[in-house]
Amino acid sequence: MKGVVDLNQELIALDADMHYELADYLKEQRGSKEIDMWGFNLWLENQSMGDILEYDSFINIHNNQLHGFPRGGMGILDADIMARATEVICKWIQF
Repeated sequence: MKGVVDLNQELIALDADMHYELADYLKEQRGSKEIDMWGFNLWLENQSMGDILEYDSFINIHNNQLHGFPRGGMGILDADIMARATEVICKWIQF
């Protein structure tokens, strides 16, 4: 399942074909800003938290660049941002 987390507003959006659709929804409906949103996937068939939550999304490439990682990357490259994203996601979803 695809998801997007807005770290500033502590919101998540879930279940679309593409991460950008969820990001567009949060921008249009909730006023989210691109720099605050990160894409993730939930692999609900897995058992451990490390295997359920995955940060692998094209929207993360641009955000990594905005946060000072010039080579981008589909994961979240900043450990503090990743920890914050996990905290917000776990606030909404209990694994």
